Amino acid sequence: MIPKRIPASAVFLCLVMPATAQEQPAEGWNVIPHNRIVESGNVLPDAPVLIKSLGDAAEFLTRWTPPANAAEWRRRRPEKEAGFRQAIGLQTQPERSPLHARILAQHDLGDYTIENLIFESRPGFPVTANLYRAKPASPGKHAAVLCPIGHYLSAGKAASDVQARCIKLARMGFVVLVYDAIGQGERLAPGNIHHDAGYALLPLGETIAGWMVWDSIRAIDYLLTRDDVDPHSIGVTGNSGGGLNTLFTAALDARVRAAAVVGFTFEFSNWLKYAGTHCTCTHLPGLFRSMEWFEIAGLIAPRALLMLQGTDDGIFPISGARRAAANTGRIYKLLDHPAQVRFTELAGQPHAYSQPYREQMYGWMAQQLLGRGDGGPIAEGDVRPLDEKDPRLRCDPGKTILRGTPTVVDLARKQAATAIAKLPSEGASQWIRDLTAPPDALPHFLAPQVHERIQVPGGRLEKISFVSEDGQRIPGLLWLPEHTGAPARTVIVADARGKAAVAESGLVPPLLGAGIAVLAIDLRGRGESLSYYQPGVWNTNFRLLANQVLFGQPLAGRRAFDLLRAVDYLSSRKDLSSGDVTVVGIGDDSLPALLASAADRRIRRTAVAGYFHSFVSQIRSRAPQPGTSLDESWNDPQLTGRIDTGGYMVDFGSVIPAVLKAVDVPDIAALIAPHPVLFCQALDNGTAAAEVLRFHRVTNSSGGNWIRYEPGSPLTAALLLEWLQGREKR
Repeated sequence: MIPKRIPASAVFLCLVMPATAQEQPAEGWNVIPHNRIVESGNVLPDAPVLIKSLGDAAEFLTRWTPPANAAEWRRRRPEKEAGFRQAIGLQTQPERSPLHARILAQHDLGDYTIENLIFESRPGFPVTANLYRAKPASPGKHAAVLCPIGHYLSAGKAASDVQARCIKLARMGFVVLVYDAIGQGERLAPGNIHHDAGYALLPLGETIAGWMVWDSIRAIDYLLTRDDVDPHSIGVTGNSGGGLNTLFTAALDARVRAAAVVGFTFEFSNWLKYAGTHCTCTHLPGLFRSMEWFEIAGLIAPRALLMLQGTDDGIFPISGARRAAANTGRIYKLLDHPAQVRFTELAGQPHAYSQPYREQMYGWMAQQLLGRGDGGPIAEGDVRPLDEKDPRLRCDPGKTILRGTPTVVDLARKQAATAIAKLPSEGASQWIRDLTAPPDALPHFLAPQVHERIQVPGGRLEKISFVSEDGQRIPGLLWLPEHTGAPARTVIVADARGKAAVAESGLVPPLLGAGIAVLAIDLRGRGESLSYYQPGVWNTNFRLLANQVLFGQPLAGRRAFDLLRAVDYLSSRKDLSSGDVTVVGIGDDSLPALLASAADRRIRRTAVAGYFHSFVSQIRSRAPQPGTSLDESWNDPQLTGRIDTGGYMVDFGSVIPAVLKAVDVPDIAALIAPHPVLFCQALDNGTAAAEVLRFHRVTNSSGGNWIRYEPGSPLTAALLLEWLQGREKR
């Protein structure tokens, strides 16, 4: 608890700084008492905001039930495929550019050979791969198996268990192609790591999963250029991220005749509650609003599908896997192909592609693609992989071919520049209204509460809260000036560090002294509503923002709606004016402030500090961390949902899928005109010349001098008060 009277020295600092960290707030500024419970990643902490997000999505997912008959599935299937292509970002496929495939080396390993080769899945975007064949190779065309890999950051395609399945499949007579997934093995580089690359692609309406699948589609294209491959006998198999790639590729490419998905069979509604969001390659925008897992698998039917899951898989719970597999099996049965699908759970097996899984897969591929056996397990026998560092497993051991090739982030930035040049001239207002819309047509109960009243220098502090939408209570600190007769003019402040940062800044006293009320609120997932698995180290931001992406409700839009409900709260009080409202956004909460102001004319003035001129500035790679390798730190964004680019932090919660198909930051700001805007302390000032030029061009096109542009100046209390009182620079 804080004392009933707060000394001025405890509250008033000299400067309001943009959010640079998500630190655990001082408990004294909390509004709603609660105890934090630290748990493991598979169990939710005391996290009401996250629990609501997951619960809403899980409830929505229950509507996706298996079809009643074959006719219903045939009617539903085109909609599901279209929805899946939209979510993964492949509704329009990239150009099938020349592969420029070249074999760099061949190695004789006794009864099999390895060819090191490179092909380009996109122009100038090389894919490193190894091709395994039996020796001596029999004449004619052979069935082929593509082996997309999971997360093997350093080893990539050279990982021992990857080699093992490639060797055995080659000995069985298959042509086997394995390649380094984006950000793995020889393609491990800043800008290719899944989190950085995935959230760089989202503003373009693309996903890292879509790029992974496109790599696999082009890998099949390569296989079909070979005269030793039977184009009618193509299989795909992988585990974890490779299982994702297998499932998605088989769903979208009918050339795949048999698929074996390992460690990636689950039920969305079960997984989101009891496992987590994991890698960004699973973050497909709006997927939950279109389908359940079994419907993606159903796109493969009636082609052969094997699902393998360990009972001790700690990432994808076996309980959900059983239901997902059963629902998938129902589709195959409706289509009169029950023998073409199989689900096998391996007792005591963890999340892996170890020998028990591989032996199940060998039998399946032999039956489906070679016409041999009954599909039961085939013993692996004596398979001896090479050392993972053996140069014969690398396409570019001297690192001369790949040096200087563009990364996903590089290509995304290039695409973003093109996208901005093609932004539509109309529709931005409706897009913003849709993004910030209430959950229902009619408003939810505001349920305003005053939890505590405290005398402070210059007025009174009230700890208040209100309900933004069912289950989402927004806590706030409301400072009321002394001796106000008429309803007080009000400034609403949202700081990405939380309302405690506002309370401990120098922002409040001058405003109170000028007779202005200040309401500082924690938008959802900020301040006291940001929960922790490990205080100061691991919070719930990443899991929250990822679920909102999957649920088709980007967090920035929901936070903007929280601000609109804060305006509703002002209207509920007779001592506050809702007719002259200013919204201040600090750090990444600048984006919700801009969106809310563009959506609702009740907001008369908007000030933002510590944000960007353009969403292109979000498309950055993380900066190297001294003493930490990429394979050790690749998953660090899961701790806080943020990356350090070296010059500034990028919060993934401010990334809006497909935003650059509709608007950029200056387009949002221009929609606020002629209401005044104060734009200060741009994080990308001096590093984004083209984006700055466009910012000026777009904002100037609205006419007048409604925007005060101070990109190099911090938002001080003096600057804010001067702007509020109308003494603006001309």
